[in-house]
Amino acid sequence: MSGPRQRSSSFSLVLIAVTGLSLAACEQKSSQTTALPTSDVTRGDIAVRVQATGAVEPINPVDIKSKAGGALTSLPVEVGSVVQAKQLLAQIDPRDVKSKFDQAVADDVVSLASLERALRDQARKDTLFARKVITISEHDSTKATIAAARSAMVQSRASLDLARQSLEDASIESPIAGTVIARPVTPGTIVTPATGQAQGTTLMTIADLRQVRMRVTIDEVEMGNVRVGQSATVNVDAYPDHQFNGTIEKVEPQAVVTQGVTFFPVQITIDNREGLLMPGMNGEVRIKAADLSNVVQVPIDAIRATNELAPVSRMFSLPVDTLTNQMRRDLVSTEGATATPGHYVIVAKPDSTYEMRLVKIGPTDLRVQQVTDGLQAGDKVVMLGSIITSKPPVPPKLVLAENLKRGAVSVATPRQTAGANVTPAGKPAAAKASKP
Repeated sequence: MSGPRQRSSSFSLVLIAVTGLSLAACEQKSSQTTALPTSDVTRGDIAVRVQATGAVEPINPVDIKSKAGGALTSLPVEVGSVVQAKQLLAQIDPRDVKSKFDQAVADDVVSLASLERALRDQARKDTLFARKVITISEHDSTKATIAAARSAMVQSRASLDLARQSLEDASIESPIAGTVIARPVTPGTIVTPATGQAQGTTLMTIADLRQVRMRVTIDEVEMGNVRVGQSATVNVDAYPDHQFNGTIEKVEPQAVVTQGVTFFPVQITIDNREGLLMPGMNGEVRIKAADLSNVVQVPIDAIRATNELAPVSRMFSLPVDTLTNQMRRDLVSTEGATATPGHYVIVAKPDSTYEMRLVKIGPTDLRVQQVTDGLQAGDKVVMLGSIITSKPPVPPKLVLAENLKRGAVSVATPRQTAGANVTPAGKPAAAKASKP
């Protein structure tokens, strides 16, 4: 009888031992922290491009108006016509101005004849006065007549010049070489002259389309990468396989706020010697802001501003207030005070802990971002976007880098933490990136 009882006891002991080991393994497994998704810090090239959309418009279009009034009798050009300087654009009925010109010519002839007659009278009286035939008063009377005749001739010549100008103004010529982009009038339209305060009738609009302009608005967060003189490429829907070259001509200083977002207008001059671009075409502009070579870079999802602590709080089960109280005051906003945010990354350490580290950033292509200080190639940074979607059952351990802790100096030092120096090869890259 003792045999079966001993075997039963032995089996029970083995079962208890196995169960205990299983529970211990499960407990150990549940207590292990979950590794966070990371990405390697690498060196590489970054092509910084700023994109925007806009419409093609002419540069300095000229509105053609007339100094003469009347009915349009001829319009030899149409919309789209290419014209040269001094080419005839429109003809206004010249009958009225021609009549005034003929009258001015006649008045000039009469005034000239009157002056010549007064001069002849003066010559005769000079002879008679020399022979003492007439008195001195009779001799001097012709001087007033000559002065009046000369004054009348000057007035008639001035009237003749004005009449000639009015006659010439009836024929409107192009002041520049370009293309007619608008012509709101037709033959027979009564034209109001543009004289004095009168605006006058616009006959047509001409612009030189060998160069055109595209006005776009750039988000304020990207204005740090935009400078006058930078090159740009333009693509329009009409020519999807053709790329046009342009240059930033002007960055306007006055912001434009649209639906709560701040933009800055930027003007881009585009080479259009082929004549393919026409005013009103919509297109996409791509500004070549910078080309960085062999710089330290990380995925943009690994960087956050120091006033965005929600991902860290969720992942490491640390209240935001706790993090704020541990961080430098100049990097986080506290009650009654504002601060200028810096940028941080979470670095995975070899001992399975994580370090919150302050970094300096450079330009970005919206995929990766340059880091000028705080990281080196080979570091592993946590992808902070994935923290929001998944929270580990056991939060890992987080420590703050020395330059991020409360009481640290605000001036960044070359050595952020142990093993986080900026390599000498990284310094020229940072200097190059600061001047794209």
